Amino acid sequence: MRIKGVLISFLALITFLGFSPIEKASASDSVNEVGNRIDTSKNYYIVPADLPTRGLIFRPLSNSVLSVQVSPIGNTVEKPSATPVKLHFSEKNQKYRIGMPMNIMGNHGSFWFWASGNGVYFDWQENNATYWTITPVEGGYTIQAEDRYLYYKDVISPMHGPLTVAHLGKEEVVWKLVSAP
Repeated sequence: MRIKGVLISFLALITFLGFSPIEKASASDSVNEVGNRIDTSKNYYIVPADLPTRGLIFRPLSNSVLSVQVSPIGNTVEKPSATPVKLHFSEKNQKYRIGMPMNIMGNHGSFWFWASGNGVYFDWQENNATYWTITPVEGGYTIQAEDRYLYYKDVISPMHGPLTVAHLGKEEVVWKLVSAP
């Protein structure tokens, strides 16, 4: 009984002093703080927190615009089925551009995430890349362009069948950044 009292007193002291053993990120954290946390020298997979084995991919479809998609198949949480991206932080506007490094027939370059209307597409020109706000929240990050959040939805393409594509809207989706090779 004495040990229980000591333990409760110890926990009360820790709480009183403000030393919480778990520190949660808040949606109100500034992008500057995120800039200090995300290592922009690394590649990442961007995966929805509720689909941790499936991430964003580059998948060209014939006779279609290059939409950013969520992989139709899963792999593992450590190595999700996704295409690696590189985050490029802008000191000027405190936001990120998202590039997907590519090697197509020996030509190295990147496809850049470009928001247009409610869609999210790839553009090969860096100057067309959208600037994204990446905000830490409980369980990961929200990703925004202007006042709209990156989310995903299932669609039926008349030419390609069922697809899961990235969109912009009011729905907040939590995304994880998983280290990629």
